[in-house]
Amino acid sequence: MTDKGDDDALPPALIPADVLAGETASADTLPADTPPTDTPPRHPYAAPGPLAVALGYVVGCLVLAVIATTVVGWGTSRDFWGYVWTVIVAAFYAAGLGLFTALPVALILGWSLRGVLSQGLHVLAFFVVPALLGWVIIGLSVQAVVVPLLMGAAIGVSMAAGRAAVWPFARA
Repeated sequence: MTDKGDDDALPPALIPADVLAGETASADTLPADTPPTDTPPRHPYAAPGPLAVALGYVVGCLVLAVIATTVVGWGTSRDFWGYVWTVIVAAFYAAGLGLFTALPVALILGWSLRGVLSQGLHVLAFFVVPALLGWVIIGLSVQAVVVPLLMGAAIGVSMAAGRAAVWPFARA
């Protein structure tokens, strides 16, 4: 922002109340080798913005559409552009259903992982949690095991790919 180095300053909502009130840690509460400081600790995680969330959502929908087209509808067209059109239509279906299923799960999962700095663990969690949720919910609704497991894995792969696409926008 300016040359004074206030780029690392926290917004007032993230500054602890005792620091706002002018209180600092006393010398008897700090270890002997720690010098007293007046600066609050820096918040370790900055959440991605709405454009990054939209990018992850689009990538996830496209990956799920490619998986669905490859597994289910690959033989429905005779040329390459027919396959591309099938992927586009499947992506619109995935996006429509995902507004009520995948997006809330992704937002809640991202919010719950906001303290975890490892982006690799975020991508892993975005695979495991949606895959298990998809498997359980689809499996209970159709009373089967194997096909819902494959569908849950496809959902998990697509959500992990969407989270991996957002990796550069999440900074610690």
